[in-house]
Amino acid sequence: MDKKQFEKILSHPLFLGIFTCLCLLVIISLRESSKQALVSKESIQKLEQSTEIIEQELIEEQQKIDEKQEKIILEKIMRNELLQKKEGEIILQIPEKEINNDHDDNLESHSSGPLKEWKKLFSFQENY
Repeated sequence: MDKKQFEKILSHPLFLGIFTCLCLLVIISLRESSKQALVSKESIQKLEQSTEIIEQELIEEQQKIDEKQEKIILEKIMRNELLQKKEGEIILQIPEKEINNDHDDNLESHSSGPLKEWKKLFSFQENY
């Protein structure tokens, strides 16, 4: 192709019209893309703000839970170890030995098998 033919094609009104339309389409497309990017950026900022708010609420709730746990632990220590009571309450203290003996008896009766039970039964009858 000659330089004259190339200039002739570029200066043709149909080519200029098509080229102008393509340029306008590109410009419109770029504007729409920038609008979508702006909307996406705004939505990301809103989500980040809501995330920060939720995180702060979570931290506050966790602190409340920790405070309540500390109160419960302190009350447990006061009641069990210091034997303090609230108004109108009666405290009964059961010695630990009795609890352990009862627990050991229960374990023995549960751990004994049928063979031991039969031996107990026969030894009980021989004593009579």
